[in-house]
Amino acid sequence: MHDLTRMKQDLQESLSLDKHPVALLIGAGCPVSVRVPNSAGGTDALIPDVAGLTSKIVSALGSDSDFAVVVNQFAADGRTNYTVEDLLSHIRLLLRVVGGDQARGLRADQLKAVETKICNSVAAAVRKDLPDFDNPYNHLAQWIGGVQRKYPLEIFTTNYDLLVEQALERSNLPYFDGFVGSQNPFFDLRSIESDDLPPRWTRLWKIHGSINWRQLPSGKVIRTASDIVDSGLLIHPSELKYEQSRRMPYLALIDRLKSFLRKPSSLLVTLGYSYADEHLNEVLVDGLQSNPKAAAFALLYKNLAEEPGAKRISGSIPGNLTLVSRDCGVARCRSAEWLKDPADPSTSVTCGLGDFNLFAKFLDELVAFGRGTAHA
Repeated sequence: MHDLTRMKQDLQESLSLDKHPVALLIGAGCPVSVRVPNSAGGTDALIPDVAGLTSKIVSALGSDSDFAVVVNQFAADGRTNYTVEDLLSHIRLLLRVVGGDQARGLRADQLKAVETKICNSVAAAVRKDLPDFDNPYNHLAQWIGGVQRKYPLEIFTTNYDLLVEQALERSNLPYFDGFVGSQNPFFDLRSIESDDLPPRWTRLWKIHGSINWRQLPSGKVIRTASDIVDSGLLIHPSELKYEQSRRMPYLALIDRLKSFLRKPSSLLVTLGYSYADEHLNEVLVDGLQSNPKAAAFALLYKNLAEEPGAKRISGSIPGNLTLVSRDCGVARCRSAEWLKDPADPSTSVTCGLGDFNLFAKFLDELVAFGRGTAHA
């Protein structure tokens, strides 16, 4: 059995050290942890997870005949558990081969129109303001502001929303997301590569794009107001099999993740990430395998058996990646349940750190007890 108390202490100590690189990978499960009141007297997630987002898109575009053709293609291919990212990948693959003809019954202009409608529907679903009440994003920002580090904190996220940006700005915390400028900030690869900003600037890398990214007809990528709706919205899954013009931001930010994992004594903590993205998993596993001095904690919300992505890779992960699920852990390549409490051996021990709310409270404790404060 694995000792959950010891694991938490290891994570706590790793996050408290101020002289080694630390990064967080925030996935779609994190916005789900922010609950807002609904009309029925209960609560809903501020932003749904990928499955919920896909349902919203399918419902919103249900009356669109061209979108129905795409959905029927998935049914004909026997693909039932598809996501909005699968839809976008499929459409963009067809756009690459359609030319002046048709691809599976749709012309290029029809495919492009469906792609735009999907992206704009995604933007409408995730364009939410972070609530003023206590929430894990605000607590995360408070922890970031309470730590002075030798190396800047890096936040990688697969989410399209602006919740991290809102939390950092509310706490007056500077961050760099790869864009420079004022009127129409543009994506600048050289600024990302040089990385000369002070360590107090958080680095925010939005791997799958954002609802406030636009690609101009020239191919230039800019950041705009989040409420603009047009055909240039840059939202993309991790598939690399689409046109070259879309690859630059994605590959540049994936390179940032690879670079981080190469740093000596680097620590990565994944939150709300289900390990369903095969390409991202490959980057994480390969990076950790090539740098034994790096370490990563994957904090999972459910039992391991209920996390198919993490379960699938659990038998092949390197020893410096620790999977932390509710009912068990995979540490040093060995899977085991959590050690029972000697005071109550009849009760199973569970870990709730995969809940972003509980992880945020975990960070609060670091700040409250001074463990996250830099030492001279």
